[in-house]
Amino acid sequence: MDPAEPKMGLPSKLLERPEPVNGLSNPGGMGMDRSARPGLERGIAQSLPFLREALKHVSDAVLFLDLSGRIRLANEAAAKFFSLPVDGTDGSSYWDHFPDDYFGFSMRESLKFALPHRLLYKTQRLLELEIETSFAFLGPPADHGLVIVARNIAERLRLARIANRGDRMKELGELAAQVAHEIRNPLGGIRGFASLLARDLESQPSLQEMAAAIIEGTKTLEKLVAGILHFSRPVRIQPESKDLCALLKEVAKFVKVDPAFPPSVKMALHIPNRPIVAPVDPDALKSALLNLIFNAVQAMPDGGLLTLSLIQLEGCCQIGVQDTGIGMENEVLQSLFSPFFTTKKRGNGLGLVETDKIVKAHNGSIDVRSQPMKGSTFTITLPLRR
Repeated sequence: MDPAEPKMGLPSKLLERPEPVNGLSNPGGMGMDRSARPGLERGIAQSLPFLREALKHVSDAVLFLDLSGRIRLANEAAAKFFSLPVDGTDGSSYWDHFPDDYFGFSMRESLKFALPHRLLYKTQRLLELEIETSFAFLGPPADHGLVIVARNIAERLRLARIANRGDRMKELGELAAQVAHEIRNPLGGIRGFASLLARDLESQPSLQEMAAAIIEGTKTLEKLVAGILHFSRPVRIQPESKDLCALLKEVAKFVKVDPAFPPSVKMALHIPNRPIVAPVDPDALKSALLNLIFNAVQAMPDGGLLTLSLIQLEGCCQIGVQDTGIGMENEVLQSLFSPFFTTKKRGNGLGLVETDKIVKAHNGSIDVRSQPMKGSTFTITLPLRR
């Protein structure tokens, strides 16, 4: 097959072969009226600066390769995504920058046989790329080539995970509430009978000790049931205008005097010198922050640096809780806000779930980034107006 021969079904008129000129259908001007060809080439050449300028403002990465594999155009997003010279001005080859199968297909075969590819996916550093390719056969053969469009869908996937997490929490909350109610009544009976048994076994200390163990076990289960019932209830907040700088200072002061805060962990506070006022429930937000802070402390068993930060953005603010602890693998991050998921020996997996509920009740969001053996950063984003 001629490499300039397009595949059927190309979606855009801009990517089709030009209509016959003067009754001749040969592409690229071959066989057309010679007086018409210079005008067509001149029109294409004049449109290139406008095209390049327009592509600067496109968030998707756009690459154009001619049929020999030379990079003819790379917009700023492509330069950022793939570390390329903007506009491909060095005239380098695709293979100078990428392996042949970098985008999930053989570039040599695609250029040779004009094979477009749709909706390929690639993960690169912090980017989740959705890739689409199509061929352009407009103008002279030297300007025929492959258009590659790559868009970063990481934010879209993150929002989808948050939505799925909310649906999962709702379903689990309803189920957990039903199970907790079913457990609570017989649990109370077990504790009552065990208490009577312990009283009647005063003359037999070894047996009384067993009954006492049953009582302690029921107390532990009652705490878990109470936590499940609390988790299943929606969080109701009473927001008021509050200076978040002052609130963070209060939280930091409370943490420093807590006996559970180890001296091997140092605390840094990065907040603006001016007030940042937002509508929050101070008690609920303090509870969420303290949960994140003590999780961070527990992630640094050998000591480290705990950093609390606050910045103001357009229409919102962000509170950061960062540690230099053991970090988390990606598999743990995916389940971090799932009810009853925990990596602690004595945890019940409801602390971060409750924190997430409090943040959402403020119409905010919580995000986490972590690297194993380097630490984690939890970022709470809150609106400045309700």
